[in-house]
This record gives sequence, C-alpha cells and structure tokens, in this order.
Amino acid sequence: MAKWNISGDTVTLEDGSQRRRSPTRWLRQNSLRIAVVLGLSEAAAAFLYGHRLLMLVIGVVAVFGYLNVRHRLPGAVRRPLWVIVMAQAIAGLVVPAIYAGIFIFTVIAVLMLLVLVLVLLGDRRR
Repeated sequence: MAKWNISGDTVTLEDGSQRRRSPTRWLRQNSLRIAVVLGLSEAAAAFLYGHRLLMLVIGVVAVFGYLNVRHRLPGAVRRPLWVIVMAQAIAGLVVPAIYAGIFIFTVIAVLMLLVLVLVLLGDRRR
C-alpha cells in the first residue's frame, strides 16, 4: 500500500548546485571571526610597540568614518570594509580594557587585603 502525504507539505529535491560557496557568502559567514583575529593581533602589536592611545584614536575615527559612508557604498565593498573597521574598533577597545581589568583587579585585591587585615586585628583581641 502506498504512503499518502495528507499534511499538505510539498517535498522539494535539491540538486546540490545551491550548496556551492561563493567568496561573498564565506566572507559573510566568517566576517566577525576575521575581524576579531585581526583586531586582537593589531592590539597585541600596538601594545608591544607602544601605540596604545593611537589605536584608540584610529578605532574611533574608523567607526565614525564608516558610519558616515556605509549607505553610499555598494554591498561588495561594504562587507570587507566592515571587517576592517570592526578590527580597528576591537584593537582600540582591547588595550584600554586590559588597563581597566588591571585597575579593577588592583582595587578588589586592596579591598580584600583591608578586610583580611581587619580580620587579623580582630583575631589579636582573642
């Protein structure tokens, strides 16, 4: 006996030609990864060579520039430019984030040390 499809859903068969990857599709899928890797490598280079403030300025200028011209760019140029601008923004954010993390760690360590000193002073009274 034959199986009948009573749900009303149609079945489509794909020939596999749509599964080919184009460079544009690959870039769209991997653009954030590429931007993060580029940004972290730029941040490491800026940190080692002493261009910390310069990376922050370049990141801010790049983002503002991109936001001003993104609507006038064709799609083929917009995605690669977005990757570059995002890499600059990440590189500009990482170096201050390292210093902020060190500062926050220092403040927490000092507060913990103060609490421990108070505990030690309280232990002296016993």
